[in-house]
Amino acid sequence: MRDADETMLGSLLTLGRKLASRIARGACSSAVLLALTAASTSAAQAQAASSYRYAAPPGWNQSIEGDIEALTPSDPQSQGQAQIMLLAPKPLAADFEAQFASERTALESFWGLRAPQAAPPQRGQSSKGPYGAYFASYASDGGDRYMSFLAIGSAGSFAMMVFVAASPDAFNRLAPVATQTFRTIEVVRR
Repeated sequence: MRDADETMLGSLLTLGRKLASRIARGACSSAVLLALTAASTSAAQAQAASSYRYAAPPGWNQSIEGDIEALTPSDPQSQGQAQIMLLAPKPLAADFEAQFASERTALESFWGLRAPQAAPPQRGQSSKGPYGAYFASYASDGGDRYMSFLAIGSAGSFAMMVFVAASPDAFNRLAPVATQTFRTIEVVRR
C-alpha cells in the first residue's frame, strides 16, 4: 500500500480512538455488544464464500450469514466485545459520498442507533479509489455502541465495513485490527 494510504488510514484510526476516549469521559456507559446471529463456518469456508479477499485478523473467527460476513475475536478477553462486519458489495454510485451517507444512515435506522456523538466524517482518495470513514458512539436499546463505518469505492464496487465495540476500551484495543483488515479489502465478486 502506498505511504499516503497508510498515513490516511492511520489518521482515521487516531481520530476514532480520540472519539472513543472523549466519549468514555462523558456520560456513556459500557453495554453488551450488538449481536449479529451468524452461522458458524470454518475460516476456509468463510473465505471461499466471501465476496472479499482480505487478510483475516489472526485469532478471529469468520462466519457468513446471508450477505453479511462477520469477524469476531476468539480470545477470552475480547469475546463478545467487538465485531467486524463486511457488508455485501454493491455497484458504485456516481456520488460516492452520497452513497456512503445513505448506506450508513440506513444501518443506523435498522439497528436502532440514536443520539450519535460523532467525529466529522472523513473522506478522500486512496490508490484504490474514494474512501469514507465515520466514527461515532450511539445509544441503543441494547446499550451504548462505539462504531466505525468505513467504505471504499474500487473497480466499480462499493465496499462497506462496520466495526462495532461494546466499550471505549474494546474500541481502542481492537480498532487497529479493524483498520488493518479494511486496508486489505478487495472485492472479488458482487
